[in-house]
Amino acid sequence: MRCYASFSLSTLNNTLVVGVPLIGAMYGPFGENLVIQSSILQFTVWIIILLMMYEFQSVNKSLTNDSTTDDLEGHTEEDALTTRPSSLLILIKIVGLKLAKNPNAYACNLGLAWALVSNRWDLKMPTIVEGSVLIMSRAGSGLFMALQPKIIDCGATLTAFGMLPRFVVAPATMAVSSLIMGLRGDVLCIAIIQAALPQAIASFVFAKEYELHTSVLSTTVIFGTIVSIPLLISYYVVLDLLNK
Repeated sequence: MRCYASFSLSTLNNTLVVGVPLIGAMYGPFGENLVIQSSILQFTVWIIILLMMYEFQSVNKSLTNDSTTDDLEGHTEEDALTTRPSSLLILIKIVGLKLAKNPNAYACNLGLAWALVSNRWDLKMPTIVEGSVLIMSRAGSGLFMALQPKIIDCGATLTAFGMLPRFVVAPATMAVSSLIMGLRGDVLCIAIIQAALPQAIASFVFAKEYELHTSVLSTTVIFGTIVSIPLLISYYVVLDLLNK
């Protein structure tokens, strides 16, 4: 599977629809605020990186097709080598322009700036969520639910592949990196559970927009959300025992 699909499965989780109420119930307002801050980071950093990866793939495919057409018209290998650096510059320029026109690339940042200004630069999480992330999440949820014909849209192998990075690799990586950074106690537990949340609905919306691995991400979102509740409760129980 392509790197952008693996990146999406490993990093983009459902922090708002599932994470906020679940971790809020487990760890109270402290845990809820941490998850909301994580969702802001996800929408302002990780999703932008994912969009860049999708755009590079789309533009590169287009340029490759154009290069194949040129070769059929009689261009030599030396000509291709000469034009390769300029093709890279064109690739970067096109990606930059497409990201600038994509509302997902700046909507959350504008919402965050508005929340800070309207609240006199006080980082109160409910204001930020209402101003940006929560709106995007609910819009993505409606689009996702309207498009899905069935729960499992790919085979057992791809379903298992989708579940592995989401519920095993991501929390394990978070646990190791958090321990290295010196996190302990409830903060460590919240970080691990947050990393094991089900797949973000927005990741499917982007995959659908670019027509790349939609069946895998659709299955991961729907089926993953169903199996995540007992799994996350199990994580909570185990971590609570280890934290005592």
